[in-house]
Amino acid sequence: MFRIRFLPCLFFSSCFAGLAAPLGVRAETARPVSAPAPSGAVLEKVLLISRHGIRSPTKPLAALEKKTGRAWSGWPVPPGELTDHGRANLALMGQFLQSWYAPLLPQTSAPCASAKAVFVWADSADTRTRQSGDILSHALTQGCTSTAHSLPAGQHDPLFNALAAGQAHLDPQRVMPPLTRAFQQDIPPDRPEAHAASALQAVFGPNGCQKRKGPCFSAPTVLSWKKGLPHATGGLNLSASTAENLLLEYEQGLPSTVFASSQTATDNDAARTRQLLAAVLPAHALQSDRLRRLPALAVPRGHVLAETLLTALAEQPVSLPDSSALPASARLILFAGHDTTLDMLATLFGLDWSFPDQPDRTAPDTTLAFELWRLPDGQKDVRFRVFHQSLEQLRQAQPMSSQAGQGSPLLLHSRFCPNTAQAACTLDDLTLSVNKLKEQDL
Repeated sequence: MFRIRFLPCLFFSSCFAGLAAPLGVRAETARPVSAPAPSGAVLEKVLLISRHGIRSPTKPLAALEKKTGRAWSGWPVPPGELTDHGRANLALMGQFLQSWYAPLLPQTSAPCASAKAVFVWADSADTRTRQSGDILSHALTQGCTSTAHSLPAGQHDPLFNALAAGQAHLDPQRVMPPLTRAFQQDIPPDRPEAHAASALQAVFGPNGCQKRKGPCFSAPTVLSWKKGLPHATGGLNLSASTAENLLLEYEQGLPSTVFASSQTATDNDAARTRQLLAAVLPAHALQSDRLRRLPALAVPRGHVLAETLLTALAEQPVSLPDSSALPASARLILFAGHDTTLDMLATLFGLDWSFPDQPDRTAPDTTLAFELWRLPDGQKDVRFRVFHQSLEQLRQAQPMSSQAGQGSPLLLHSRFCPNTAQAACTLDDLTLSVNKLKEQDL
């Protein structure tokens, strides 16, 4: 049993102090940078990895009420399914990605000719990812294709989870020591993560930790091993899941479970909820850092997708999980997955990011881009961007634009690559770094 230390808030408003600080707590963070491509460079291929659209909580509302002691707002769809609002937002993201990368596609007057340069592969495990792939395929091809490729529904796809697909296995003797160390790390008192549990405790039940069945967001973390995987339970897990569900509820436009006094959300409720979300989402990032982004877990889970991306960037033939080949004509390729997909790739490629207008770095629709550029001297490099929608864009289903703060992507720098000035990586550097991680954690 390992205790995660959170400092109590003397007053509820003090729980929101220091919100401008980055969400991550790593010693080395790959920060967004701004660097234009060298003069004469040509974009040749883009690989996109996206999270599905807004969904309902994956657990029934009765389970959430039992864990938090609060009745939650009702959702229009069953647990874990896309909403119509989520579909509309994802279509907006797809339309923006299509417009952003339109110069990469063949310019022709023939109807749907450029659609052959687009390829979308979706995780088959969940309905929400398959539907998200269809939506993005429709948007990226401007309506010429409405179905994404995938394995048969319900199958575990090794691209998105090599562990579930049986293409990697975890050894508890190797995983539990670094996992234990990660959860034993103290949080500095000036970090926003240190106040997330207290902010949740204040609104869900100030005396919850003193009650036998009350929600306690600062309860010790307990690590266990079940069915070949590590599990973490306790206050941080409760904080992370509660924070994410509050975020989804807000982005869906539902009445606030915490603040709403009627069935109609008010502007005051919305403002208070935004303040709360900024305070509590760092718990979700911290849980992801310690569990999802831990190399001992991220590498076995994500190595198949990482190898596929590197092979595609090297412009070598790519075999997909159904034994088909990635079309040679594909220049804009998208993999529709989950927030866990983004987390594992962040670790495998040395990336990290945060947004000033969105408290969740892997919020619905967030899309990571791997761009292959050919330089004037014939050499090629890879650049990373991340696209996202702000909190209010998701809540209001507002279109994106290339203006700063309205959809313009962040250019990221990988900590694995030395060329910090240009925010670029060579394929050799990336391949070497990924292979080192595989040697250590596979």
